[in-house]
Amino acid sequence: MIVSDVTEDQEEGLGGQGSGDGPAEPERSNSPVQLLVEVSQRQGSVVYVCFLFLGLGTLLPWNFFITAQTYWEYKFRNTSVINGTAEGETELQKLYTPMQVCFSQIPNFLFLFINALFSHKLPQRLRLIVSLTLMVIFFSLTTMLTQINTDDWQMGFFVLTIVIIFFINSSGAIFQGGLFGVAGMFPEKYMTAVVSGQALGGVFASAARIISLSVGAKDATAAFIYFMIAVAVMIVTLAAYLYMSKTDFYKHYTNCQAPEKGKSGAPANRSFSDQVKIFKEIWPVGLSVCGVFAVTLGVFPALCVKIISMSEDDKWANVFFQPVVTFLLFNVGDYLGRQIAGFIMWPRRGSKILYLLVTVRLVFIPLFLLCNHTPHSSIPSVFRHDAWYVAFMLLFSLSNGYCSSLCMMYGPKMVSEEKAEVASSMMAAMLGLGLLTGGLSSFAFALIG
Repeated sequence: MIVSDVTEDQEEGLGGQGSGDGPAEPERSNSPVQLLVEVSQRQGSVVYVCFLFLGLGTLLPWNFFITAQTYWEYKFRNTSVINGTAEGETELQKLYTPMQVCFSQIPNFLFLFINALFSHKLPQRLRLIVSLTLMVIFFSLTTMLTQINTDDWQMGFFVLTIVIIFFINSSGAIFQGGLFGVAGMFPEKYMTAVVSGQALGGVFASAARIISLSVGAKDATAAFIYFMIAVAVMIVTLAAYLYMSKTDFYKHYTNCQAPEKGKSGAPANRSFSDQVKIFKEIWPVGLSVCGVFAVTLGVFPALCVKIISMSEDDKWANVFFQPVVTFLLFNVGDYLGRQIAGFIMWPRRGSKILYLLVTVRLVFIPLFLLCNHTPHSSIPSVFRHDAWYVAFMLLFSLSNGYCSSLCMMYGPKMVSEEKAEVASSMMAAMLGLGLLTGGLSSFAFALIG
């Protein structure tokens, strides 16, 4: 560790000082060493918190766009109905969620895949800073659009929103792939910080949305406040990375990948066969994390947002049911699952039980299909009471966080240290493949439900 590297030099100097005349002063000679240990531990804690913030930032665009469901319904409503409520959904309202999922996950997978193959061509710091900056710009544009009346150009606004979603998720994928690569160079708990931060981003987005709804402001005003919060958080995330990258603790672990660099300090070239060899070592957990998110994105949120409450309380059923049960509960359970995985780390690396747990999650697809959907659904509602949906969502979210975290932690540790960054980037690409697979299948599940 960084402490041991510096401490050995310090101890030699201290030994030389103690060899002169007069008695040695052990308390004074030990104090610089103890100070270095304390500084390293403190920096390690700060870096952990920074990784938590950076993890939060990776999925913030996704979480904020899917959670603002009522805002998008307002923007794509039937504008010909002045007073009262229009019957049924408009075509744009029906299309938005599946399109948002697909145009989030297609660029997400493409750029995670490109990052896994060619990340060594560009400096790590440049990739992270540029991608984060672009995310701030696109979020700011989305925030400004909340204050513009788009009723006369709904289709144009719909296309513009999808374009923004495409580019903001492309930037997010570059950032996410780079971040997983960096976290793979550190001990496992720092990878836990990243994946826990991702879940916290969802909790944060859901809580912010519920608060904005509770205020009672108009949809556009609530969305403006909501997206402004996202812009502020992204700026803090950028500042966290800039600060973290300057610490000695961070530099020590990122410089451990010396074999991956040339004499000039530039990243060394890796052949395609080298990439294949690394993938052969991690493919079981890579396929597992792909399976986890394929199931999750297949039903969440496209199918889950169609589930309705049986409650007679109109405000709960129509305003808070979806934000609380679908989004907040999922994100809280996902976060808890990731935290539990970091503490327990069971099943152990290489155990087939992990692959069995991932496979069993397929059962959630028919369970959610049989929950209480709208009356015109072609599927019968077997689990009509809200309690069933709450129980399924809790198990669904806990298993998502738990299984995905174990896979992401184990992947980089299945290869040697100098290959850890590449393995982490490949794991991120497999995660993206799972999100894309789930996003595409969500069209079918949403239509069935």
